[in-house]
Amino acid sequence: MCGIVGYFGKEPVEDILIKKLKLLEYRGYDSAGIAVKNSTSLKVTKAVGEISNLKAKVKPLNSAYLGIGHTRWATHGKPITTNAHPHLSTDKCWAVVHNGIIENYEILREDLIDKGHHFLSHTDTEVIAKLLEQTFANLPGDDSCDKYLTALVNTCNALDGSFALGVINKKADCVLFAKNNSPLYVAVNNGEFMMASDPTCFIGFSQSYFALCDGDFGMMTKSCLTFCDKNLNKIEKTPVELNLVYSGDTNDFNHFMLKEIYDSRRVIDNIIELYSKKETLSGFTKETFKRITNIKIIGCGSSYNAAVIGAKMMQERLGIDCSAYVASEFRYSPPTFGKNTMAIFVSQSGETADVLAALNLAKARGALTVSVVNVEHSALSKSTDLTMPLKAGMEIAVASTKAYVGAVVVLYVLALKFDSLIRKTGFDLQQLSTLKDLLQIEKEPEYQPIARLLSKADKLMMLGRGYDYYTALEACIKIVGTSYTSATPYFAGELKHGPLALVSKGTYVIAFATDNDILTKTLANAEETAARGAKLILCTPIELPKEQASRFVHIIKVNKIDGPLQTVLNIIPWQIIAYYMSLYKGNNPDRPRNLAKSVTVE
Repeated sequence: MCGIVGYFGKEPVEDILIKKLKLLEYRGYDSAGIAVKNSTSLKVTKAVGEISNLKAKVKPLNSAYLGIGHTRWATHGKPITTNAHPHLSTDKCWAVVHNGIIENYEILREDLIDKGHHFLSHTDTEVIAKLLEQTFANLPGDDSCDKYLTALVNTCNALDGSFALGVINKKADCVLFAKNNSPLYVAVNNGEFMMASDPTCFIGFSQSYFALCDGDFGMMTKSCLTFCDKNLNKIEKTPVELNLVYSGDTNDFNHFMLKEIYDSRRVIDNIIELYSKKETLSGFTKETFKRITNIKIIGCGSSYNAAVIGAKMMQERLGIDCSAYVASEFRYSPPTFGKNTMAIFVSQSGETADVLAALNLAKARGALTVSVVNVEHSALSKSTDLTMPLKAGMEIAVASTKAYVGAVVVLYVLALKFDSLIRKTGFDLQQLSTLKDLLQIEKEPEYQPIARLLSKADKLMMLGRGYDYYTALEACIKIVGTSYTSATPYFAGELKHGPLALVSKGTYVIAFATDNDILTKTLANAEETAARGAKLILCTPIELPKEQASRFVHIIKVNKIDGPLQTVLNIIPWQIIAYYMSLYKGNNPDRPRNLAKSVTVE
């Protein structure tokens, strides 16, 4: 959610800012803007919609050498140009870009209005710009860069909430920045400075970067990069090696979403390669787990859907209590847990605000914390006791596909590791090689007619039992998030307790039936809906008698693998179907409306 960039250097600043904002498109946005300055002037340009709209409006400011840019995902105020960042102070000297939410902005706004400030937008961010002006005016001393930094620190000390900030002033030769519960990174290279919400922006600019911690402030001038804390005490930071590869090319694919589905085999290969090395899991020892009596797995969206699969597989394999929780609920209605708990946090971005808040609660209660995360430089990865990377590579499309596959597979690896430590069963990843070979991504053309059919439906119902229900959960979130078609998962055995009332003539009901032990029951539930006019689609690896098979409009035959990894084979067709449903409805599958890749606010 939201992307911040900043630059101070020798290159045409507008070009740099636009280029780097393009790299942050994956985070989701509805508007964008930049502010640049030269020795005498400050210029702001904003546009609603695509970065290309902003680029078309930009007219370079002569001799501009520093600037800040922003992609906005609306939280306060509609996605219109007035609400787009950067926001200006009343005197139009301060320009601010902001990622996060200021919780006390209404109180601050009223106070600033009483002091004569005028507000143009409906955002919480504009408060920061006005407050900077007010704070700076009340500071003694000459207008040095240190005074501007002091104004930023004092301003932020008055803010409640989360923020990553980039700030410039018309009269100051510096770029200021601050971080609190929102990601922000900085890099330097031969007298040039850059900041960004993602270190990916530094590829081709620098070989290292500085990761900001909560409560960090700083500024870049022509001569130096300075960091300080909230008390203005200077702090030293150690640069981190930039070990990233940008995968921002769709290659032969029309969209990132489809490319990333096809990347799933490579992800499994990466996981096998990483976790076959003994040193990778060296932190997971028998002594580590002696105290563990229960496991909590926490995530949001697709990460939560992977978590429920992980919880079921671990409980079955280990025989200890294991449950999954939505991160936003875990914080406010936490279960009973403490020092005997292992808390596993699943996230693609590693910056999801609800997940990080849940992590803080788990750490406060003394739980052993583990992150299953794709972005290895993220706050989540750096904050847990143990980390298990997904190794999915950069995921651009908002709808998670390869990272979801990676999360399920890594949780499976973790279950194997637990089992090998507790029961001394051995640690064998051979089944992952089998899984990779059984993926049926190349059946893509067979799934397209199903997608076209379902794209015309008003609503879909998906049924399953056990792991099949969890597949239905993930299939629904993919379809809803890309095609905007209402799709709801139900436990197959719960139909008669309410959901059956939703079935009418022509309703499409999709049944997942991949477990032989409960196949008959699930099919019977599906046929209950057919008796009331539903059209049935089945996802199964099992060969049905001809007469029974004839009751289904389509049967998606998936390959069979023993155990919970069947969920990975089951979801691939539905990732592809969701992709094509989006296309058939005229949507952009990579950037669905109202959604963001990295949800850094609650």
